[in-house]
Amino acid sequence: MNKLLSTVLAIFLGAYIEVASGQTDPASQSVDELARARTLLSDRRDRLGPMDAGLIEPIEQLADQLMSLNQYDEAHDLLDRAMQIARVQNGLYTELQRGLLTKKIDNFANRGDWDSARENMEHLHWLYTQKSVRVDQALIDDLMNLSQVHLKGLAEDNSYMQGYHFRKSAQIRWIAQGVAEALWGAADERLVPIVYEQLRQLHLQTVALYRGGATSYALRRVAPGSEIMRDRGDVNETFYVTGLSFINKLYTIYAQGEVPNAEAMAMTQVYLADWHILYDQPQLATKTYRQAYRELLAAGADASHLNELFSQPMVIPDTEFYVSVDMALTMQQNKLGTQEEDALNPYLSFSEWSSALPNVRSPISDSATETQKLDSNFALFSFSLAGVNRVSRWYSHRYVSTVSMIEQAEILAHYFEAPPEELQLLEKLNSLTFRPKLVDGEPQQATGRLKYHFAE
Repeated sequence: MNKLLSTVLAIFLGAYIEVASGQTDPASQSVDELARARTLLSDRRDRLGPMDAGLIEPIEQLADQLMSLNQYDEAHDLLDRAMQIARVQNGLYTELQRGLLTKKIDNFANRGDWDSARENMEHLHWLYTQKSVRVDQALIDDLMNLSQVHLKGLAEDNSYMQGYHFRKSAQIRWIAQGVAEALWGAADERLVPIVYEQLRQLHLQTVALYRGGATSYALRRVAPGSEIMRDRGDVNETFYVTGLSFINKLYTIYAQGEVPNAEAMAMTQVYLADWHILYDQPQLATKTYRQAYRELLAAGADASHLNELFSQPMVIPDTEFYVSVDMALTMQQNKLGTQEEDALNPYLSFSEWSSALPNVRSPISDSATETQKLDSNFALFSFSLAGVNRVSRWYSHRYVSTVSMIEQAEILAHYFEAPPEELQLLEKLNSLTFRPKLVDGEPQQATGRLKYHFAE
């Protein structure tokens, strides 16, 4: 509690000092920008009239300012007005409306009106797939953004709608991938993030599948709305096999490019081994890690960099696909945290996405790195991991055996206003799956520390 009070006091004093010293107060700046946006719209309306297309831009600017200040109702009215002007001036299905509709969806989601958001998302999906006059990068980006909004819905919409959002997100991303392949070709490296996001969603679906509840039932239905359920193990096997096809797609992209990228091809083997671990295939994982190490050496990767990359366990699946050892190593080092009193012993950092889907990283891009999260609502653990081991424990009311999970853990510190029970904290850590420490491609016994940030 003393630490909390000190932190709050420091923040308060820091804000006071900035204002007192003449620095701009962000709240005042936002109010000033809002006033300027209102003035700009009023002046242009007086000059052009109430239904001129020239009003759309200042209306959008004012709506953006209102949304940033959480004034969603007025923003909604303004976006409706801009939509009416666009339809009068340009017709019902013009591309100009798509950006406005996207902002309406964001506004509905931000104020928690997911019923209206879903209705507009369906309409936007229809516009993209039925009324697009051009197949271009913008259409691909728009489809991917809509898919991301569905992923946001997994965390924020009614939990009974998670199955719907999973289905729509995957469907839209399949369409985006098809459009991209038609536009760029099947071996274009710009396909990689699209394919890898599909892979990460499959992992999210597996987590939801084994948590049980309405989402698990939705994922097990043989068809939307059907009451016939597939066995949980069969569905999980489908996710595993589909994931293998995505990884093979990544390999093919780098193998069939104008200049085959041997290191990137070898890196796909690392992700393949991770996938085997996530789906409880320890022998295949071990064999594939060995193969990946040999292929990376053959591709010219530095052996010392390789062993440094694999020098400690890492939570999987990774946030993105890295095409080289040096790129993966750089990003890994950026994610590691240190304490001043123990700077030579860095710790891993893991930020839980949402209480609606706990124990997983966010699938939505975040400009802040995990080590930049606020130092609150976290626990710091030490742990041990015995290579590609098999651990059996109770999970979601079932006794299950899983691969490459923590065997022993200890809480070193935590920061909560109302701390959970120690057992609850340890259960969080015990839900994570790790890529093991590797030396020359061989899984090793390892210890480490991990800072787990809990969802609000």
